[in-house]
Amino acid sequence: MKSFIRKKVIKGHEYLYEITPYFDPDTGKWKQKSKYLGKNVEGEPVKKEKPAVPNQIFDLGQYIPPFWAVHEYKILEALISCCSPVEAATLVVLAINRLIQPCPPENLSTWYSGTCMPLLIPGPDLTKEEVIQTLENVSDTPATGMFARMFSLVNKLSDQRVLMTLQSTPSCQTGISSNGPEIEGCLERDLMMRLHYDPVMNIPVGCDFFSFQKESIEDSIKQVKSGHIPGGIILPHWDYMSPSLIPLIIRNECPFIIRTNLGYEPISSHISELGGQEYHSTNIRYYQGQACYVKSFSPIIGGHKVMGFFLHNIRKEQSDRLLFHKNLQNIRDLIQEMSISAWIEEEKLEEIAGPFKSFFSREEAGEITTVRRNEEEINRALMQFGKDGVLYQGDLTWEFCFNLVDIRNEFEEEINNYINEFERDYSNFRTERIKAGIYFVAFLTFQIRHLVENRLKSMKIKHVSTVESLIAELTPIHLVKSSDFMVVPGRLKREQKILLSFFGGIPSLLDI
Repeated sequence: MKSFIRKKVIKGHEYLYEITPYFDPDTGKWKQKSKYLGKNVEGEPVKKEKPAVPNQIFDLGQYIPPFWAVHEYKILEALISCCSPVEAATLVVLAINRLIQPCPPENLSTWYSGTCMPLLIPGPDLTKEEVIQTLENVSDTPATGMFARMFSLVNKLSDQRVLMTLQSTPSCQTGISSNGPEIEGCLERDLMMRLHYDPVMNIPVGCDFFSFQKESIEDSIKQVKSGHIPGGIILPHWDYMSPSLIPLIIRNECPFIIRTNLGYEPISSHISELGGQEYHSTNIRYYQGQACYVKSFSPIIGGHKVMGFFLHNIRKEQSDRLLFHKNLQNIRDLIQEMSISAWIEEEKLEEIAGPFKSFFSREEAGEITTVRRNEEEINRALMQFGKDGVLYQGDLTWEFCFNLVDIRNEFEEEINNYINEFERDYSNFRTERIKAGIYFVAFLTFQIRHLVENRLKSMKIKHVSTVESLIAELTPIHLVKSSDFMVVPGRLKREQKILLSFFGGIPSLLDI
């Protein structure tokens, strides 16, 4: 039977319905289907329009620079070679989260859904369980070493590598004796990072992990000597400048750079023997824009002659001395305020002085405690200000050596900050099972940030010289979705246009 129109009057208004009769074989009876057509307006059905879906707004601007780094340097492609596509996307999204807006795993999905990241980097599994599983999988596989090799292959990098052993030891006080650094009581973390760095391109290439730095150094010697890492330079932490390790590196003819504490006895004696020759006008050099005295020296360590450079920055010495004396005076003032009680316990002195405690001494006379400056320790510290030294092997210049040890220190501090923040947010989980995964994401965060910083330096825009200032400039840019995608504001500021031009512009979101 044909369909027909039926009218219904509801509260004085007439509505039209399409009625379609049909035969129900189960009951053997005819039935009807009803379809609402709309309100009867002059004989025509008119439906009430549905209210428009409110616009959805997503964060966009601050995520363009890290996405540029991931896309430009094929980080996802390098990761997919050593883990699944879902794990690769999860690791990259985690790294960008740590860089822009760090949050615990419970909040990752909420953060992700409020950004343009689902369009830029789709496919991660950000459920708490899967994030932990991904970190655990990375910890249980040699993915990090594979990533370093693949990243080198897919990018046009130089053949030179610096293998930096990063110190991730909890803070502790180290003393210097005639036999070298005393590190008794300093506990290493159970995982150490070795960073692979391209000094020509200024790019962190990858990282791997070891239980102890000694193991890392021995493996570095093996990798460089065997040719697996051609052009490799070993750059360990100076705590491991031992009479056994240095001859080991020398015998294997491996290029190395080691920052040496000038209080280390073989070094201090050799510097003293220079007799002031280092301060001749012919030894004046410029390092990082400041005049310094630079002199080569050759101490004997472990029976081997080692080449080295001594550097004395007079301006830095003056600023360090001024700050040092200010700190001592502030501590002295606090101690004098406490001396009203006449008795200052050792624990209280340590609480007030902190790392400066060695520059003060307690003298007890009956019920009276006097705190005096330890002039011997103070003079010893003053002698070190503005002075630095490196030992090296290979065809290396003084500027290259000091620049690399400074870079290593900066890298170490930044990566450790990312690791500490990451471990804090994941403290409710068994971090020993996911530790390597946490370290690797911290490295990826550092790598992405460093690539963005390199791009910023090439731009030479004075008021946007840091990643933080870049993010501040681009954060007002959002993506709005109603029936289609739209970037707001519609008219970007001139500075925003310039910044975006260096980072690939607004991504073609619908084509990604």
